[in-house]
Amino acid sequence: MKASFDLNHAKLAADPRFARIGRELSALSPINSRESFNRYCREGCRLWNEAFPNGIGETEQFAKRLDRVEHTNDSVIRTGWGGVVITLHEHPRVEKYLVVRKGGYLALEMHEQKDERLEVREGAGLILWRPANARALTVEVLRPGAEFHFQPGMEHCIIGAEDLLVFERSIDPKGMDQDLIFIYEPDAIASPLPSHAG
Repeated sequence: MKASFDLNHAKLAADPRFARIGRELSALSPINSRESFNRYCREGCRLWNEAFPNGIGETEQFAKRLDRVEHTNDSVIRTGWGGVVITLHEHPRVEKYLVVRKGGYLALEMHEQKDERLEVREGAGLILWRPANARALTVEVLRPGAEFHFQPGMEHCIIGAEDLLVFERSIDPKGMDQDLIFIYEPDAIASPLPSHAG
């Protein structure tokens, strides 16, 4: 059985700056395949770039964290969307930065046991997540100060419409990155969009 997710764009529609993005993305609901997931994420980045060609998020630490991901092997994980800088790993506690390049996006995923809290530190983007007791994925803008708490079983995905720095604190009983259940994964990114950090 393939997973199918309707998308709720009400939070985008409520803000005049993001209403058009929400309207256009609504036409791409539901997400029910890897292809539809990737189309949705790419289109979200394209529409954002059209609406905000100079970006709306500011970054100070992003370039430094990305440089660490790209040029060191010390507590980093390189990914197609950017990478991870691990700042604490005392099993089962993990703290890390998700360094998401403009145009990059993580898998639509969930966890069996991992409980995670996200705090947006810099940049801007979109998040898809399913609140408890909801059927559809809620789509929201990511801005500095935004916080999310994902309990086990809650589907979520981060989209870097711009360079994005997210701090994650989690309790990960299975061990770091051992409790990743990918529902739909990103296609390989041919070439990231030009970054504002640099």
